[in-house]
Amino acid sequence: MHLKNSYRFIIQKFDIGVDLFREYGWMKFSGQIIPWLFCRRYIFLGGPTNHSISFLQAEIPFRLELANQRDLKYLIKLRPHFYKLRQIQERIKQGHLCFLGWSGNDPIHIRWAFVGSCFIPYLHRTIRLTPGEVYTDEAYTARDFRHKGVYSYAGCLLRKFLEDMGYRRIVLALPTWSRFLMNTSANFRMEKIGEGGYWNLFGYKKYFWRGSAWKQNNDKIFVSQK
Repeated sequence: MHLKNSYRFIIQKFDIGVDLFREYGWMKFSGQIIPWLFCRRYIFLGGPTNHSISFLQAEIPFRLELANQRDLKYLIKLRPHFYKLRQIQERIKQGHLCFLGWSGNDPIHIRWAFVGSCFIPYLHRTIRLTPGEVYTDEAYTARDFRHKGVYSYAGCLLRKFLEDMGYRRIVLALPTWSRFLMNTSANFRMEKIGEGGYWNLFGYKKYFWRGSAWKQNNDKIFVSQK
């Protein structure tokens, strides 16, 4: 089992690396993303769910739906080395929300909204959310449908969904190398509430946390070791 999990982990990282290389090219991949691996810094942002921007539209037909049991096979098909059926079912059982984006009959986008508390494996920490808050750091668009406004439009639709479900605040984490994600989040009136990450030097990890996000408070998120 340990070898199987190790193999799956390596395949995941390889797929992510290849995807980033194809998406951003060798200059950004080698000049920004690879150095970031040694100092993995994330910016945490917070903002209201009731802020919609009507002019953000996708260039292709697109709709976002809350995933149901029949949709789980599409999630796995979109990211076969990333998701396992048991993992998805466990997340949904815990109350986390999974959204699937469609263009016509093609499933092309995945986005998660985590509630209550969730363990972030890459930071080895648990984020605990207060009622009315959601946390999201996981979104994926099929490669053939990128650069068509899907990510931004899905963000608008997601906020509408969450607002209708009674959620009032959204928190997300973004890697510091992604200017596109930072700029998109600024359009949604997201404000920086903290940052965190770790130095990764040949297997040695030294974590750092800064900002108000890590204080236990009624309207803030906070982080604790699992």
